[in-house]
Amino acid sequence: MFLFVSILLFLAVVLAVGGVVLHKNAEGARALGERLRGLGQRAERRLEVNVARDQRYSTIPLFDLLLRRIDITQRLELLLYQAGSTMKVGQLVLLTAAVAMGGYFVGVAVFHRVGPAMLFMLAFSPIPYVMVNFKKNQRMKAFAEEFPDALDLLVSALRAGLSFSAAMQIVAEESPEPVRTEFAITVEEQSLGLDFRESLVNLTRRVDSIDLRFFVTAVVLQRETGGNLAEVLENTSKLIRDRFRILGDIQTFTAQGRLTGLILLGLPIGITVFTIVITPDYFRPMLANDGGRIALFIAGTMQLFGALVIRKIVNIKV
Repeated sequence: MFLFVSILLFLAVVLAVGGVVLHKNAEGARALGERLRGLGQRAERRLEVNVARDQRYSTIPLFDLLLRRIDITQRLELLLYQAGSTMKVGQLVLLTAAVAMGGYFVGVAVFHRVGPAMLFMLAFSPIPYVMVNFKKNQRMKAFAEEFPDALDLLVSALRAGLSFSAAMQIVAEESPEPVRTEFAITVEEQSLGLDFRESLVNLTRRVDSIDLRFFVTAVVLQRETGGNLAEVLENTSKLIRDRFRILGDIQTFTAQGRLTGLILLGLPIGITVFTIVITPDYFRPMLANDGGRIALFIAGTMQLFGALVIRKIVNIKV
């Protein structure tokens, strides 16, 4: 009975995901057709730039309305933006449901019971979120690495006699991604009439970087109290570079602990694979017996817990 219910749930998720994909493709085709029809009419007039932002959480109206009633939706939207993903929150939710159902069927296929299948479903469901969070961390890391050079460019522009807004424009044009995009959005917000302080605060909301918060705090304080902004930003750039140097030293000092964690995590898995390949009959009772499967599950859970503890020890914040 539970297998029949599982198949129905899986088909429902597949149909929902397929509907979203088809709806998105149809919407893109309609937009492309409108653009092609308007090519002949735009030859003698200026290009109109649409600065309005698509604030829908899903292209399905009912699903979009449902997501707007959930508090966590805005945080997921910010996470997707910080990851540089064009995926909408609704697509992420449906992808999570599909992956969770995939984990459920893996548990059913391996253990033939509902309990382990539910555990597999819970274990698989965070995978899309973890992948998006990984992309976000990579993008924020790239921003942090390029940010000191952007500050140096900003200081050079200020010392050349340019205003702060003009210096920000130069950074938005000359800096690599993702610094270019974020500063360009800030410059565009200021040109559209948004308050200077609010545009910088929006920048700190979009980018999860403590170095950027130092920069915004220094700029806002200078605007309120006065002082040499170029010198303040130069000292901020030096502070950020010193912090990166300290982080590099920490990575060197904790290399042994991180290598130990990798060995302790990979050694049982390697031995298991080696045993299955060399002597399959020796390891088969662990998979065929309920006690063996439970022991493997407990061992895997303890391995994961140990890896998290070691990561917490070697992950030193500066």
